[in-house]
Amino acid sequence: MPRDAAPVTAGSVGVGAPPDDTELVERAQGDAEAFGELYDRYVADIYRFVYSRLRDREVAEDVTSEVFFKALRAIDRYRPTGRPFRGWLYRIAANAITDHLRARRPAVDLEVAGQEPHRGPGVDEQVMNRREVARVWAAVDQLSEAQRTAIVLKLGQDMHTADIAACMGRSEGAVKLLIHRGLTVIRERLAEPAAEGGAA
Repeated sequence: MPRDAAPVTAGSVGVGAPPDDTELVERAQGDAEAFGELYDRYVADIYRFVYSRLRDREVAEDVTSEVFFKALRAIDRYRPTGRPFRGWLYRIAANAITDHLRARRPAVDLEVAGQEPHRGPGVDEQVMNRREVARVWAAVDQLSEAQRTAIVLKLGQDMHTADIAACMGRSEGAVKLLIHRGLTVIRERLAEPAAEGGAA
């Protein structure tokens, strides 16, 4: 949702227990206020997930808004086929993050960095640090969608396996396997180019 648009609050739900996601999603397919309640319920979680990958507050806010715009446009097509609404949102967020990272130019402006006074690690060290972080995330982005989502939720969100399983609509055993295989692939990919990492 746009940052200048006031989200609908969940105060109108009533004094009883708040409606579950399935009920809210059904209502949201024809009622903007119900979607506002879903937004209020999950915007903080989705923002933290996005921020854990992008590490930029303003960009994370923009991508989070994009996630909810996409969810709103697609809400009529959502079907709770074993995957909870929360997991559906995380999948949209994971795809939005990937799209953003692919569109972003991963270059370091060395001219600007070289003109600034020395206040910490040297430019070469900063470049290497950024390069290492970029290599890790590039390896993560090469995983299958399921592996990538499981690993980011585990490492970026520090989620318990049971919660990841609920979000992804999979068993805990399947999630553990996704994480294990994903980490194995990441280690292998990071080891491969290590010898040639100095070439720029």
